[in-house]
Amino acid sequence: MSFVGIDVGARRFHVATDDGAVVALADVADVVAACDGARRIAIDAPAEAATGRVHSGDHSPKFAVGRCNEIAAGEQLGVWVPWVTPLLEDAPSWMLAGFALWHALRAGGHEPIEVYPAGQFWLLNGKRWPPKKSTPEGRAARRSLLAPHVRTTADVHDELDALMAAVVARGPSHAIGHDGPGCDGSSIWVLS
Repeated sequence: MSFVGIDVGARRFHVATDDGAVVALADVADVVAACDGARRIAIDAPAEAATGRVHSGDHSPKFAVGRCNEIAAGEQLGVWVPWVTPLLEDAPSWMLAGFALWHALRAGGHEPIEVYPAGQFWLLNGKRWPPKKSTPEGRAARRSLLAPHVRTTADVHDELDALMAAVVARGPSHAIGHDGPGCDGSSIWVLS
């Protein structure tokens, strides 16, 4: 196995490889086992909860307490996430599942990277949002954007996000983040 992308949900994980295969798993231990031998793993979920650090800057007030990678992606690429990662006590169930997955993969010796597939689709689509991923047109647009990178017949938006994560894991890709004093060290990876 070479490169793996994971889309995190509250009740299941979609795990994709860069050869186009996708499987849905419900247990963190099963996901870790599926990643055995992976060269790089990309996860579509925050690696950590927000720290509560307040950022200054010329952006929406909702980003004032965001993680550094969420702000950096907006400032450097124009890719603003629709939400910021909250403090741990305010995290929704899907983020808690993601935190558990990150912890388990790291405990298993992996060093995953964090990705934002929706933003990557936006970048590949000429900095325009494709149609909504919940529509047939949106899923078709995402398959078309994936076509130069991976062959797939996937038609579930979570599967398409996992495939994009696998594509970013394979790269070439690079990290977007801040590294100044007081920054949390978080990065979002995008195709180079």
